[in-house]
Amino acid sequence: MQQPPPYVPAGGAPPPAAMVTKVELSVSCEGLRDADVFSKSDPICVLFSLDGNRKHEIGRTERIDDTLNPKFQKQIVIDYHFEEVQKLEFAVFDIDENTNNINQGDFLGKMECTLGQIVSASNFKKPLDYNGKAYGTISVQCQEQGGLQKSVNMTLRGVKLDKKDWFDKLIRSKWLGLQILASLVVSATLACYPSASYYVLPLYIALLLLHLTKLGKSDPFLEFHRQLIDGSYALAHRTEFIKNTLNPSWKPMDINTRRLCDNNPDTTVKVECFDWNSNGTHDLIGEFYTSLAELETSHAGKTWSLVHPKKKGKRGYKHSGEIVMERVEVKRKYSFLEYIQGGCELNFVVGIDFTGSNGDPRESSSLHYLGGNAPNQYTQAITAVGNVVQDYDSDQLYPAFGFGARLPPSWQVSHQFSLNGDPNNPDCHGIAGILAAYHQCIHSVQLYGPTNASPIVGSVAAMAREAFHQQQAKQYFVLLLITDGILTDMDQTIHMIIEASELPMSIIIIGVGDADFSDMERLDSDDKLLSLGPRVAKRDIVQFVPFREFKNAGADRLAASVLKEVPGQVCEFFCDMHRVPPLYDYRYQPPEMQ
Repeated sequence: MQQPPPYVPAGGAPPPAAMVTKVELSVSCEGLRDADVFSKSDPICVLFSLDGNRKHEIGRTERIDDTLNPKFQKQIVIDYHFEEVQKLEFAVFDIDENTNNINQGDFLGKMECTLGQIVSASNFKKPLDYNGKAYGTISVQCQEQGGLQKSVNMTLRGVKLDKKDWFDKLIRSKWLGLQILASLVVSATLACYPSASYYVLPLYIALLLLHLTKLGKSDPFLEFHRQLIDGSYALAHRTEFIKNTLNPSWKPMDINTRRLCDNNPDTTVKVECFDWNSNGTHDLIGEFYTSLAELETSHAGKTWSLVHPKKKGKRGYKHSGEIVMERVEVKRKYSFLEYIQGGCELNFVVGIDFTGSNGDPRESSSLHYLGGNAPNQYTQAITAVGNVVQDYDSDQLYPAFGFGARLPPSWQVSHQFSLNGDPNNPDCHGIAGILAAYHQCIHSVQLYGPTNASPIVGSVAAMAREAFHQQQAKQYFVLLLITDGILTDMDQTIHMIIEASELPMSIIIIGVGDADFSDMERLDSDDKLLSLGPRVAKRDIVQFVPFREFKNAGADRLAASVLKEVPGQVCEFFCDMHRVPPLYDYRYQPPEMQ
């Protein structure tokens, strides 16, 4: 039946609805320029959006050691707008292990294109431009986000994998030079002291044999690749490598089925087993092919034979080892919006630095000065983040604390006090209520010190711990800490953050003023999990940014930067804890809703 035309109000047709879709970009390169002298380059790819002469970083991949043909596992997420020409630049750099600053690395090449070109191609491939010359190629695959998501959680082990050629590994070993030097030293020693041969030579031979024995074993790891429409493959997951074994047991892995097979159970998945080498030239042990449909119906003990393509068909060759399924579970994976729409609320909590280093609030130079034409940085930060988070909290009541001030009437230093003056109820109504309490508090306390944040982190962790005892994904806490300097109780705060990493909680830290915040970067553990002694955080829950980086960019950019990781942290926590959104949990619904 033909539908009637839509109603058009007076004054003309309504504007067309904008099409906005989030897409994930997977990047790989081949034949990169070698910028290192004694080893291969350590490449990283950075994606920029181009707006005239201005560039803005959208995201970057991980850095991979010693390779000229990287297959980056970390994908870059970008909004795709059908109605816009989105000009992009992919730039590849060789950077050192101890820095994330691309300006300190070597430029390897760049490629410019539009996002429309990428999404319209199955596998977009183009030469890299290095100072006007083509040097290597870059490939970009695009995958749309959204839709029903599942994850494959499985544990695999290898059995009797092929040994790799020990002589070949010896030649490529980074210890070859030391072995030659040791041989020269032993020879010189025996020439000068022949009697030493009774104990020097046997010891040297024993050590050499021990090293050769280790070289005779593999350092295996697995790579999972999904097949694209054009028949090529894109990397979906890579395991860790395990040293010196032919019978490895890899850590449990959790792979999103959208990345593994684009949610198509019949898509071919190629699994490759490699022998890891420190110089980046990994050796293929063998491969096998499977699918999500096969994995879903697999059981413990399911076995796949690894076959090397170059050995296949040769007389007497069977396989190069076997991969055995220890455990497999395919489970539903909920998105951030499904958690929010399913009844989960974000509880916003604020902590404000009232230490003396902020300056006298009566002086215009103070970070807490309220008499200027523009709001101070504390006010701007609270407003920017709060205006976003407030939409996800139904009661609009936000606990707000201060730390580092002397309080009347005793004028004792407090490392945690309610901004509204009520020690029994720190809740403020709405963002306006937080700002009103903050402005009132400035005039009633004495700024002092030190800068101790651990008490507030501990208090919010206690709230999150109480919510954790619920069996549903009902509450998640977002703590906004605003400070003008380095924390005095850094170790205690790290200890609290590590404990909080096991709870439904994220921490946003905004540094105001012009202090050196380099030590605060330690808390924002993007590259490795935060640790203190033997204790390691379960996940990364901290996002730190200096306010000064957004002075000219506007409050919207500040909020977007500090909140960008929260949705992923929410999903990661509840998924790991097997908590589902309340409206999806049939155990807690009345019979008429089931």
